[in-house]
Amino acid sequence: MKVLSVVGTRPNFIKEALINSELKKRGIEEVLVHTGQHYDFEMSRVFFSQLDIPEPDYHLQVSTGLAGKQTGEMLEAIEQILIEEKPDVTLVYGDVTSTLAGALASAKLRIPVAHVEAGVRTTARYNPEEINRRASDVLSELLLANCQDAYDELLKENHTGSSIVLTGDIMKDILLSTVERFDIPVVRGNYVLCTLHRAENVDDRHNLSCILRGLADSRARVVFPVHPRTRKRLEEFSLLREFEGATNIEFTEPQGYIEFVRLLAGANKVVTDSGGVRREAYILEKPAIIAINLTWFPCIKRAGWKVVTGPDAASIADAIANFEPPKDHPVLFGDGKAYVKIVDAIVEHFGSGEPTGDRLSSGSKGVTRKV
Repeated sequence: MKVLSVVGTRPNFIKEALINSELKKRGIEEVLVHTGQHYDFEMSRVFFSQLDIPEPDYHLQVSTGLAGKQTGEMLEAIEQILIEEKPDVTLVYGDVTSTLAGALASAKLRIPVAHVEAGVRTTARYNPEEINRRASDVLSELLLANCQDAYDELLKENHTGSSIVLTGDIMKDILLSTVERFDIPVVRGNYVLCTLHRAENVDDRHNLSCILRGLADSRARVVFPVHPRTRKRLEEFSLLREFEGATNIEFTEPQGYIEFVRLLAGANKVVTDSGGVRREAYILEKPAIIAINLTWFPCIKRAGWKVVTGPDAASIADAIANFEPPKDHPVLFGDGKAYVKIVDAIVEHFGSGEPTGDRLSSGSKGVTRKV
């Protein structure tokens, strides 16, 4: 059996780490394709080294720019890899451009797709990640849901011909294993951790300025590892200069995964616009303040562990000062063994049957390995 996995961003790398290890343990061949969607070293190669993920078999190094151009480059390259490798299944993760490109190229070649983190929804129809996730779910033969809300959504959508499996969240698996492996203490510390990277915030000067104003007005100590895209916008909008007098905000370089987990584990609260970080915050029992009006993982809000402020300065400052969750902390994202259940589902669904190679016509082999 051969699995071709497509990754391209920090969340993908994190999820791939345990899947890669589990596939090896079972003697299943994996071909790893890194699209290069996150091209910055701190956002890419450092994760491979820290999480013991092998060098990708293919590194596409796609160009930056508009999503259509980037998707097209990925599609063309992934198609050639699929023709050459003839995998039994293509594995994609989450909701990024790499995910959509991998799913679409594979489905066009009649190679089945398994989608990790399927079924997560928001009402923001034109959010880029929402488009990627919905389209990838439609193209996938195996839909792997990380929480009950996502599973129920997939059932409601009636994905005829696809199998739906509730696995739990692999982000929980790797987060808890990292805390244990490196003996990282989880405490309510003396600072607020902030992460921002969504286009709706960082590409909008007003929104980005309002979030920073909320952080500054809170007067709490804030540690803010700045995503490369966010730093570029902060400089373009002259916001670094504007807020240089806000001595409570510590703008730092992007963090490797282990360093980020240490920061998260020691934080008092978390301000974020990330779908992944809000889950990581919940798993480590950190109150989450969501600085974007997107409803991913409403189960966290129902449990009382996140408040959605959007990019509103007064609401952010108030939540930093006053928001506290209830004592109850229900299990929402599985038992820490999602990676085992994901591989179980892949083996059960694709472990036998018609070889994928028989579905493919011959084609050119125009992709360089390990560039």
